[in-house]
Amino acid sequence: MGRDPTREFTYAHRHPLKEHHFSHQQSWQQKRNRLGQGHKYRMLRKITTPYKISVRRTTSTAPEATSKKAILRLIRFDPTTNRQRIESYEYDKQHEYMVLDLITAVKAHQDPTLAFRASCCEGVCGSCAMNINGINSLACITFSQQVTTVGPLPNFPVIKDFVVDLRHFFRQYAQIRPFVRNTNLDRSRVENIIERYDTIRKVIYGVSPHGIHTDSDVPRGGNVETEVVGLLRLLDAISEAGNVTHLVSTLEELEAKGVQFDQAKVKELIETTLRKHGERTK
Repeated sequence: MGRDPTREFTYAHRHPLKEHHFSHQQSWQQKRNRLGQGHKYRMLRKITTPYKISVRRTTSTAPEATSKKAILRLIRFDPTTNRQRIESYEYDKQHEYMVLDLITAVKAHQDPTLAFRASCCEGVCGSCAMNINGINSLACITFSQQVTTVGPLPNFPVIKDFVVDLRHFFRQYAQIRPFVRNTNLDRSRVENIIERYDTIRKVIYGVSPHGIHTDSDVPRGGNVETEVVGLLRLLDAISEAGNVTHLVSTLEELEAKGVQFDQAKVKELIETTLRKHGERTK
């Protein structure tokens, strides 16, 4: 059974799992009451009576000035041939459609191979970022025009159609770290770290009776000694990197394996790690 080109395509079709969705058997009055006057999605679009999007392939590049029709132009990329192509679709502009509505209608009714990303559909996640009429925009909150040209984001390797490779972007994000971070750790004293981490308190004030009991139960074998040597080397690398949190967890692992620490040396190690962290974040 083929697709019905006049299939009703509403906001509910895009979110089959959301609790506010409604069935086709309900009246529009019931649907509107369920949405409510203060529903958050009404901030993004004015939901009128249910509409039908009927998209059709066309060779026209622009509609007539007096026509009530509009054109959706999709700049697609085929990875098998490594070539771009432009497809035009015509639809009746009876409502103010979001670009994502039109693209999803094309995929649902015309070409299921159309590839694009979409998730929240409310302008939050950024998954549906595309180049719309020459401007990088979110398709879910961008209204269509008389002629709407949609392409992939520029300056990104295109995987297929509107799906681009974001791996390099996220690598740069991890390197640049464009978020607020605390670079003034001089005010964080060793005493505050002791209060926050119980493991450091045990190390600085000596091995507790429970720790001595644990130490006596630790078997002495080649595997344990190898693990201890590896953790000691890791401890030195963590201290050099200035990572206090990992330093504490590694000290805890060493203590669990029966290693007893000198209080003064542990305190000196923590202070050194803090100093190196401060030098790296200046």
